[in-house]
Amino acid sequence: MAKQIILYFLLAGLSLSRAGTVQADRSNRILEGDIAYEGQFPYAVSIQMLGPPQTTNTRGHKCSGALITLKDVVTSAVCLYDFTQTVPVPINLTQYRVFAGAILLTNDTPDRTRTISDYVIHPQYTGPPAYVNNIAVIILTMPFSSAIVKPIALPATNFAPADFTLCNVVGWGAYNRSTAYLASTQLRYSTKYVYNQDLCTRIFNSIDTSLNILPSMICAASYDLRTSNCFGDDGNTLVCNGVLTGVLSVGHNCELSNYPEIYTTLSTKWIQTISGAGQTFSHSIFTMITMFSLVQIYLSS
Repeated sequence: MAKQIILYFLLAGLSLSRAGTVQADRSNRILEGDIAYEGQFPYAVSIQMLGPPQTTNTRGHKCSGALITLKDVVTSAVCLYDFTQTVPVPINLTQYRVFAGAILLTNDTPDRTRTISDYVIHPQYTGPPAYVNNIAVIILTMPFSSAIVKPIALPATNFAPADFTLCNVVGWGAYNRSTAYLASTQLRYSTKYVYNQDLCTRIFNSIDTSLNILPSMICAASYDLRTSNCFGDDGNTLVCNGVLTGVLSVGHNCELSNYPEIYTTLSTKWIQTISGAGQTFSHSIFTMITMFSLVQIYLSS
């Protein structure tokens, strides 16, 4: 506990000393992330553009996301807009597909891809620079096989991981600064920790931007400042204790930073009305399971 308190104040000093230099940016990637092994993150998906981009090794990767059922994907709302126009416009769903069930984007087995039937953006979504309720659900035309994917659990309404809880962030975004706009062909992940919400709010709300930290957001950061998010990692999911906890909303413009990243928390009830995903994971249940396991280990020793 003492180490956590010391780390808390060190982070506060580092972050506040540089307040004013942070920039919210849409381009997100896992720089220097570790390579995932097959089956490690069976819920991870790549949202891909069809057409000429499919001829590249990255198969038109645009964003990441997570399966919450065999045919429903949670991702960032910004992934469903085309920002190449003067004014952002919704994407044409017939020009995209979803890839899952493998770590290599070059795995062209037919059962690894599905077309998109529809998508629903959060009704209270506000785009950049505010990034409020930056979350959406994609509905696939056909479910993936349970033999190759495994949906991630949605959180219970009272799920709130404690500060310093370790979490995983997964995606195919670019991993090398020398190829900043080229997605990784391999699934990569990084380990983050839950950042203190009050401190995160103080940092971002004190900066002269249109971005404010709201209760619908959760902050996470890297201990070693080694990994960062940038191009291709919009929609990356924050998974804590095996629970889908957040969706990447604001990264660091591809640069390593001592500022936390911002994730949109899961609107579980809203998501369930769209997907019918009923299985949720309660934080209290996780605590009980952990305590029971520790008791069993102690008694057997």
